[in-house]
Amino acid sequence: MDEITDTVNELSLNAKEWRPNFGFAPTPTNNKSSESSASHHPSFSSDNAASSTTTTTATDDMSSQQAAAVAVNGGTHFFGSAAHNNSQSSSWEGLHHTSAAQSSAPRTQTTIPSYHYQQTNQNSNRPPRATLRNTLSLPSDEYHHYRELTLQSQAEMVPNDERHKEVPTSFVRAYCLDDTNNTNTNTTTRSSFGYPTRLFRVTSTSDGNLYCLRRMDSIRCVSHKIVQTVMHQWLSNPSGRDKTTASSSGGFDHPGIVRWYKCFISQRAVFFIHNYHAGAVTLKERFFNTPRGENGVPLPESFIWSCLTQLVSAVAAVHGSNLAVRTLQLNHILCTQEGSNGAIQSNSGPFGLPRIRLRINCVGIVDILEFEARKTLEELQREDMRSLGCILLSMTTGSEITVNDIYRGNNAQQQGQILVPYFDFVRQNYSRELFVLIHSLLNPGVPPQTIRGVASSMAMRAFEELDEAHTCIDNMDGSLMGIYESGRALRLLLKLAFVNERPEFGIDKNWSESGDCYILKLFRDYVFHQADGSGRPVMDLGHVVSSLNKLDAADEEKIVLASRDGKNILVLSFADVAWCLEKAYQELCEQAVPPPGDGGMERLGKSSSDYSDTRFAEIANLLP
Repeated sequence: MDEITDTVNELSLNAKEWRPNFGFAPTPTNNKSSESSASHHPSFSSDNAASSTTTTTATDDMSSQQAAAVAVNGGTHFFGSAAHNNSQSSSWEGLHHTSAAQSSAPRTQTTIPSYHYQQTNQNSNRPPRATLRNTLSLPSDEYHHYRELTLQSQAEMVPNDERHKEVPTSFVRAYCLDDTNNTNTNTTTRSSFGYPTRLFRVTSTSDGNLYCLRRMDSIRCVSHKIVQTVMHQWLSNPSGRDKTTASSSGGFDHPGIVRWYKCFISQRAVFFIHNYHAGAVTLKERFFNTPRGENGVPLPESFIWSCLTQLVSAVAAVHGSNLAVRTLQLNHILCTQEGSNGAIQSNSGPFGLPRIRLRINCVGIVDILEFEARKTLEELQREDMRSLGCILLSMTTGSEITVNDIYRGNNAQQQGQILVPYFDFVRQNYSRELFVLIHSLLNPGVPPQTIRGVASSMAMRAFEELDEAHTCIDNMDGSLMGIYESGRALRLLLKLAFVNERPEFGIDKNWSESGDCYILKLFRDYVFHQADGSGRPVMDLGHVVSSLNKLDAADEEKIVLASRDGKNILVLSFADVAWCLEKAYQELCEQAVPPPGDGGMERLGKSSSDYSDTRFAEIANLLP
């Protein structure tokens, strides 16, 4: 009996406390105190949410209580009860309670989190309390951001919409991206290219991906030969930076260019297929359709440099491939927000702006529509640099300015007179570096700088943009860690769900009542079916997460598993449970019917044999 008592005293009847972002907290030192009531329910009042957390931990005092040993499945297992006393916790709010409803069952304890929002002082320097939602999933802001993008990607037109006839049969689930408030489906908008245009978000029947389909009608100057010639110029060159980094599917691919896939003629119309970016708006819609007063509001200089760095990178890639962009206008540059945590608060303007990604859209369209113009490549690239200067001038002055407003139909003197008030405004409100760059691109007396000259003059600004990009990547990595934790827990839950209580398996009608599966059934009750002393369910997320983490890591910590009637008590470690789970799951997979398909049996991210054998070996090395 003394040996049994010593062994039980070494057991941890309660899982270690798991703190979000801090791992497992050390087991607190047990102090003898009076036994707390097992039926006491935690209070969720606002006073308790603001006060420090109080927890109760288990203490094994077998000298004052009796312990009994019972034999289950050929092994000796231990049974006893524990006293409770208080200790402090900094992660979750609430009290530990017993997990068995039966009075004779062992009392394991859990932690009850408070679901009331904890008010924090906005002026306090104390960091916000970590929550389960931020640890095992995306933060709330990012969750709603990506949820909104998903809803936009899944929107469809009603089945009886007449605009479905305008979409080729190789595409389905069409949704018109033009004016969604326009109820007249028979009218088409005239785009900046001068032709009636309809823009759709479609799903390809060949690969299931989303694309942006642009339909242009009343075009008579485009032939199949012109389409093939221009497509060969753009799609045969994989990248303007390094051909070794090109994607396997071919085509001009750059992060600052909306990728162009194909152009074809059908239904007496010309169709252009580009990549689809959910939630994207044009730079014109983002900053120049909002009322700004009579004179407009200039954008912060740091924000302008960020946008300029992205545009210069894209233009340099196109010019380096002996091509011209020809769509450098505010209404052809797509703007998307990089997540919801990438906000950049700038002191250069009256408001802060989120970090955005710019992508030049509609590449290749003007080359096909104006194929007969016969302009030299040097002239086209010079027009690109003038257009880049107009974009910078528009962002600094808050007024939309195009190349035609300055240069078309005006001589050099008139062009200078138009630019003088804009140049004066930029000189007074921005740095000399930015003013000199804009002046070099728009000065009517001299040709504009080449893209290499512009890139050289703003080389130091590129490092700032690189730092911001790395910061955004770090934030996204943190969010992906939460997604990984969710996926890791889901893998375990799926395995438990596949194995637990399968009476139809083979000829063994007691599949879930014997051997390894019986242990997994008791572990399922230990994790999810906790109850307090009065039989009320305990919804303890902290206990669930802690148990699943330890199961995945095959921890050596001992736990007590009790049957629902309290007659069978098992003392096992998480490593033992993990061994049973992998063994039962591997046995189930070996006799399962493979699903139809060419990839064989893919289970939980890996093949059955590869994952099970690897995990089996890992757990075997951890076991004594």
